[in-house]
Amino acid sequence: MSDVADPAYDVSRRESRAEATAQAVERRIVQDQLEPGVRLGTRRELSDLLGVAMQTVSEAIKLLEDRGRVVTKTGPRGGVFVAEPAMGVRLARSMMAVTGSEAQVVQALKVRDILESAVIIDAAGAKRREPDFDGMMRALGRMRAATGTAEFYRRNLEFHAEVARLCDNEVLRTMYCALLEIVQSHAPKLTPLPGEDAGKLLAGRAQVHADIAAAIAKGDVKDARAAARAHAKHGHPVVARSP
Repeated sequence: MSDVADPAYDVSRRESRAEATAQAVERRIVQDQLEPGVRLGTRRELSDLLGVAMQTVSEAIKLLEDRGRVVTKTGPRGGVFVAEPAMGVRLARSMMAVTGSEAQVVQALKVRDILESAVIIDAAGAKRREPDFDGMMRALGRMRAATGTAEFYRRNLEFHAEVARLCDNEVLRTMYCALLEIVQSHAPKLTPLPGEDAGKLLAGRAQVHADIAAAIAKGDVKDARAAARAHAKHGHPVVARSP
């Protein structure tokens, strides 16, 4: 196919503009099941549709190209096109076929917990340059700045998504992120146990995640293993779904 996709983008205001723009395009591709070869438009057309600057669009396209979501072509009928999905993208689509019922969200959380340590350790051992840590560190900052349990848990999931994006293992990264999306789609909330101090709970968990980020940023697999063990030992919070 080569028709231009109908414009319907939802650009988040919480992330960097380039990342939010990339995510908006990515959601359209996934949610509307756009086929490889569908023309999304030129950079100018996407700038107008998304309501963002041309430079932001260019940065977002680079992010999407790196993720295998789009390809660019030059010429009279050039522009940005949906890419042939890589193995990881095909896997993600299969994962997202899960309906996301309450029981399946609980199951997704359990499988995510099993994969969590592997994701942290793989991210620490991956080969990359320092700027790649920006997303993880920004997510950590947002989590630490959260003022309530609901916001904290949402930021917590965003942090773990950024950690997973640093993994070299594409299958592990894709499976983990797909599980997170299942959970995030149902807006779960963090619920303190009876008698538990919410402030202490959030502060303790924030420190555990800061240790994870520090180990990954250093590329220290040994410290990452210790941080992953502490993360598991710290215990997973009680999670309640939003009504």
